[in-house]
Amino acid sequence: MKRHANMPNYKKIDYRGFIFVVHKEYGMLLLHCTRKPKKGPHYQLPGGHIDTFEFEYAAETLGPSAEENDILLEACKMGAARELYEETGIDVRGQLDRVHPAPLKSKHGSNSNLSTSSNHNFGLTCMLKNKCYFTLNADDDDFEFPLRAKHQGLLVHPDDMNGSHLTLKISDEHSGFIFENDPRKTIDRIQKHSGGTGSVALRMTMQEFWGGDEGGEGSLESSDKNEHGASSLSSHGVEAAAFDNDGESRDLLPPPPQKKWDISLHAFKIAAD
Repeated sequence: MKRHANMPNYKKIDYRGFIFVVHKEYGMLLLHCTRKPKKGPHYQLPGGHIDTFEFEYAAETLGPSAEENDILLEACKMGAARELYEETGIDVRGQLDRVHPAPLKSKHGSNSNLSTSSNHNFGLTCMLKNKCYFTLNADDDDFEFPLRAKHQGLLVHPDDMNGSHLTLKISDEHSGFIFENDPRKTIDRIQKHSGGTGSVALRMTMQEFWGGDEGGEGSLESSDKNEHGASSLSSHGVEAAAFDNDGESRDLLPPPPQKKWDISLHAFKIAAD
């Protein structure tokens, strides 16, 4: 097969895709990982590495006139949906119209060229450090699996009572899952995953719908504190910032004061329009 003229350089760059899966009643889906001794038990977003065949299929499907951004976005969407299926049994591989790029925003309102590794700036609004983030609004039907489903994962219920009637087919990479209904706790829970990039991306996804000025009500200094009074991001050594093209950090606004996903779901619905 002839290589597409605008094929992303996936052989040198480890592109990855992750999905913010939010159930309208129970919150964001987080996978519990207990099999990485160096990190200890922690929570993860569904997602992972984008495979070669996904870039090739995206390029073939989009055609010879496709831009590099278009191929990259389509491949990452396909890969993220595949990883979601492999890790949870939730199958939206044939419903990619439900998977939407997360609109990453910095405090300064810019959402372009957020990929900073090497000198490759693709201008994808959903990309941060070569990781593409997507959103998916889920409902109970996504957690129902036919008896003859090919997925071989272990059928499990959540680790707590929130959404306890729902099930996932968890891969052997994870030991369980929860739904987190508090945006502030969600940001904190996933800080050990993927170098904390997911925490930053989640903040940025909701950025356009937050308020607050530096030092004022809702600011990082006044409201981004965990239960011990410390900054929840810095307590894990994760910078509360996105990055400009030259690698310089950008301040981010704090999590929303509400302890529900209503703002987040609103953001996700707008992103889907």
